Amino acid sequence: MARWYTIAQAILLAAAASPAAAAEGSFTGSRERLTAPAAEAGKGRYIVELQPSAGNTARQETVVEAVVEQISSLGYDAKLKEDFTTISSRFKGVSVEIANDNSTGALDDIKSIPGVAGAWPVYPIALDTSFEVTTGFQKWNPHIATRVDELHGRNLTGAGQRVCVVDSGVDVAHPALAGRVAGGRNLVDEGSTELTDCAGHGTFVSSVIVASHKDFSGVAPAAEIFMYKVFGCAATTSNDLVLKGILAADSDGCDIISVSIGSNTGYANSVMSRVATQVAQDRLLIIAAGNSGEMGPYFASSPAAGRGVVSVGSVEAAQTMGWPATLVSSSGESLNISYVTSEGVKFNETIDVPIVLDAGDSCNIAGSGDEKTAVLAKRGVCLPTGSYSSLASAGYGYGILFDSYNQGAYYMSDVPDWADSIHLMAVTAASVGDWAAKQIGGDNTLRLKIQADAQPAAFAADVPSAGQLSSYSSWGPTYENDFSPVISAPGGVVYGAFPENQYAISSGTSFATPYIAGVAALYYAHVKKDRAEFVRRLTSTAVALPAFDASLGGRVVSEVASLAQQGAGLVDAAKLFGYATVLLSEPTLSLNDTDNRVATHTIRIQNNGDQAVTYNVSHIAASTVQSRNVLLYPNIYFPPVLASAGSLAAPKTVIVAPGATQDIEITLTAPNTGADSGALWSGKVLLGGSNDELISVPYIGIEVSTYNWTPLHHGPESYRYDDSNGDLLPLDARPFRPAEGDSPETYFAFRYGTYEFSIDLVGVDYTTDQFVYPPQHGSGSKAWLGSVRSEPIEGDGYMDFPMMEVVRFSQGRFVTFRSFANGTAIPSGRYRIFTRALRIFGDAANPKDWQLFLTDPFSIQLGDNPIPGQNATATTRAVTSTAAATVTETAPAITTSAIPATTIPVPVPVPGPTSTLTAPATPTGLSDAFTTLKLQRLREDTPYITDPEAWMELHVQISLPNPVPTGSVLSFGVPAEIVDIAADDQLSAPAGLAGTTSFDPETQLYTIELGDWTTWNKNMAGDFFLMCRFTPEFAATMKQGTYVVQFSTVGKVHEAVVYYAAVDRTAVYERQLTTPYDGTTLFTAEVEIPPALGPWNFVRLETSHSGDDDGFVCDRSGVLVGHEFDAENRIVKSTDVSVQAVDICNVKTFLAVYDGTMTGEDVLRFTLASIQGDRTSWTLNTNYLLDVQLSNGTLVLYDQRNLPFEKNTRLRNWSFNSFTGERASAPVW
Repeated sequence: MARWYTIAQAILLAAAASPAAAAEGSFTGSRERLTAPAAEAGKGRYIVELQPSAGNTARQETVVEAVVEQISSLGYDAKLKEDFTTISSRFKGVSVEIANDNSTGALDDIKSIPGVAGAWPVYPIALDTSFEVTTGFQKWNPHIATRVDELHGRNLTGAGQRVCVVDSGVDVAHPALAGRVAGGRNLVDEGSTELTDCAGHGTFVSSVIVASHKDFSGVAPAAEIFMYKVFGCAATTSNDLVLKGILAADSDGCDIISVSIGSNTGYANSVMSRVATQVAQDRLLIIAAGNSGEMGPYFASSPAAGRGVVSVGSVEAAQTMGWPATLVSSSGESLNISYVTSEGVKFNETIDVPIVLDAGDSCNIAGSGDEKTAVLAKRGVCLPTGSYSSLASAGYGYGILFDSYNQGAYYMSDVPDWADSIHLMAVTAASVGDWAAKQIGGDNTLRLKIQADAQPAAFAADVPSAGQLSSYSSWGPTYENDFSPVISAPGGVVYGAFPENQYAISSGTSFATPYIAGVAALYYAHVKKDRAEFVRRLTSTAVALPAFDASLGGRVVSEVASLAQQGAGLVDAAKLFGYATVLLSEPTLSLNDTDNRVATHTIRIQNNGDQAVTYNVSHIAASTVQSRNVLLYPNIYFPPVLASAGSLAAPKTVIVAPGATQDIEITLTAPNTGADSGALWSGKVLLGGSNDELISVPYIGIEVSTYNWTPLHHGPESYRYDDSNGDLLPLDARPFRPAEGDSPETYFAFRYGTYEFSIDLVGVDYTTDQFVYPPQHGSGSKAWLGSVRSEPIEGDGYMDFPMMEVVRFSQGRFVTFRSFANGTAIPSGRYRIFTRALRIFGDAANPKDWQLFLTDPFSIQLGDNPIPGQNATATTRAVTSTAAATVTETAPAITTSAIPATTIPVPVPVPGPTSTLTAPATPTGLSDAFTTLKLQRLREDTPYITDPEAWMELHVQISLPNPVPTGSVLSFGVPAEIVDIAADDQLSAPAGLAGTTSFDPETQLYTIELGDWTTWNKNMAGDFFLMCRFTPEFAATMKQGTYVVQFSTVGKVHEAVVYYAAVDRTAVYERQLTTPYDGTTLFTAEVEIPPALGPWNFVRLETSHSGDDDGFVCDRSGVLVGHEFDAENRIVKSTDVSVQAVDICNVKTFLAVYDGTMTGEDVLRFTLASIQGDRTSWTLNTNYLLDVQLSNGTLVLYDQRNLPFEKNTRLRNWSFNSFTGERASAPVW
């Protein structure tokens, strides 16, 4: 079955397989509760900003004391947590904690206090990095890709420059940081000077900047760091402490501030981003962009979203850490090898142990050994957990896996460590296996030697993602369409110091951020301390990276990645330092959306050289990506790349005299995708000088009205949950009892940002026309009654509405409520749920800038208090949606036409002769017991067979009206042409055994011996399937025609008719075959596309083994075009087009796109060859997706297909049991 869309619609639907594709009609596809952490709700703590003009009270109290006192006067038990006014003049504010935060309007109450400019809930911020720890050193040098190594070669090391780090603390005694930590401030415990780093995060971050060791150098090894500790010994802090750290560093006069902390609230006007914006006016503030790249565009973080902040994305390391070992042969020869461990962790022991070469592979180790023996095995295709389990079962203490199937010697992820007997599992080069095989072939023995103090050397990473943009690195822009991230740096699989004299490997924008801080330290120390010039040089000299899709095994999808992912690109330190051409205008251009488009800009450059320079002005477009799907939810990673780009209007050349400046007016025009298409476009304006210097100005724009890209797809939906059957019912007259944990479930999702979202309760006669902001509390049926507090969930707590600056999510979740947000019970009465969301760029005081929704009325009862105006008798209604929207948004219409589903055809004879296969055996046992013996295609109720070598099923149905004694026999004869029939199985029955099966291949007699269950049951019915197939010899001789297969039973001969038909060249044809390969079995699936499904522009097939232990064999997989066919329409002559068509082929992923010409009756065949990781498994599955773009522009998306290979014959029941029956009143003994 397929779904048909025009090409324009297909672009919008390209993310339909992702969670971003929420159901158009409902949010209730998965019943998942919204938890407090998902909402990042603060509980009882608030950041309060004071107005600049706020003065002292008449009692001469300070402004801060006055505000806390006024909060307390409203009935709150308030105390001061952080006083920012004593730290910095940059932000006049405090954070307060309310012990009895039980007010439905605590936030609004605080905002209403005279002298308060604003208030926000405090929310938690967690470290989202993990570390693989080792005690050894590595020759780690990420500085080649960034050209920092060239600066080190010129003895530019940052001496005399301080970098201030806001983080979890630092291990000042670590040898890699010796003498490099100038001090710090403990902002968690103001009475302490202790900088202990419990998490290790701050130590690692610091080492990226200033580490100085013979095997490990930071970016600025002679600089110093000053730590602002904002974490205790938990992995979580709060945004007010992070705010305090930034303000403290600012107040202390730090030139460079590095912050590898943030939250997924990518709003330029969030309190953290606002403070960052102010600090960035005078300080070089460098902040991590975030690690949520899987969420796709528009998932920036805060405070990185601050304007003027240098937000940093991550690039994967270009190196793999290899550790040395030696294989020594009894022949006297030896081989020095390098091995790679899980995540690069060093095996820091000295060993000299025997090593054996295994006949199997790492997934199926054939031999066995002990903990003091090593095994050298081919690396199998299974997941690393499979290799680990196989090694553990075999008993070896050390496993060295030599590469196979071009997997590459790179870090294995997700390797367990549950077996104490396994000391090392590592990967080495394929050539090691060849050398060992040669030695073993000469009757030699081998030993493995490793020295604990051996020093490794890095080598180029043999993995597709090396040097590419990290898939986890968060995409921008901000919700206000500001350019973010600004720059990228090495952060993926990087090496750093870890507390207690350890080292670790980790990944994250947390570690790309200090890299840029280190580059800044070099510039400030050796050029000048100029924040604005550094940022302009940083962005204008960065290197654009390609768009790399890490899914599907990893591949480059376009020459230049969207700048929403990479910012200006990878930092190039040598150009940053060395260029005489300097950008004097804005470092990045935010073109904004279609409502706020700024298309024309003036670029100013300066020529600091001693000769005039001619600059050619040109343009390079980055990937234009489809930011959202048809329902306007952002596309998750990796967003579809569109074949369109913006264009530039500018002078072709300008000449700039020595020391002179030049203004260049440029205008950027959006791609022709439509003003509301959601196309996120970006690129760089290039200025190439005759002095061989090339600088650029990056830009980004979006083809959409952000204001109209509303946060809610449609109104939240409220239901009554029936826990007896899981149904969601409409809100009806039956009262809810929130105080007892019974309230409506309200479902919603956010497709875009909103500054404020709330779930409120209003009177039954309230209308959205009454809404004012802030809401005015009242009483009666027409009043706004208050926001709600969510139902407390064990482990998550509760959250109070409204939610501020929400984190978007695409899968509908629900909340229930227990009380008003003030903690008071909701009295008996009639209510509606009122939901409201403020649009981006909206004015909260303008009701038109809100999305406002009301549900149907419902009742709440508190205790035994009656519900005013309602009779005691409750009524129910038909199930309907209860969301009534005052604002209606209609998603773009999609016209679809489906290919009819496959139906079971009425058997129609096929051309060709009729042949009869007879059963020679003479059956014995009960007569007339078999009612059906019918052959059919495996798992398909059809007698048509298109592949004579494929498995079939014999459908067996049995009727036994009366009890029969134990040991009674049923049997039938099977023609000699049928073999491998499932046997030696037990036939299950409710609470008993119906019988056992056996097959005698000499007599071709299939026998069922009945068990004791048949003695005490009647009206017994057996219904099951037996796998079987034709003999290979007979299958090879079969021609198109009809085959009557006779199965002889006692009293009757059953005839099963099967039709061997020629391949139907009007539909997709699938074939499966197995062949011996490399000591195992090759499972090949062939998928053939006939010309009848065209004409087409291209055909695309995608398949993956990423979730299982099996893998593709690329030298046996590919694409061909068939030209000549036999009488059964099978391809007999073809042309291999794999080089042209195969886009990706590795052990876990196959992707091919064929766009070549087809003539006449040519047939396109995709060949997918796989081997099993676990050779004991009975099944190998090949799942694939097929897309055909017709020449008229229509894209046909075929439903996912699964082709299961069955290695072994088996019995399959029609239902749970093989037999069913009724208890007999008179059993037979």
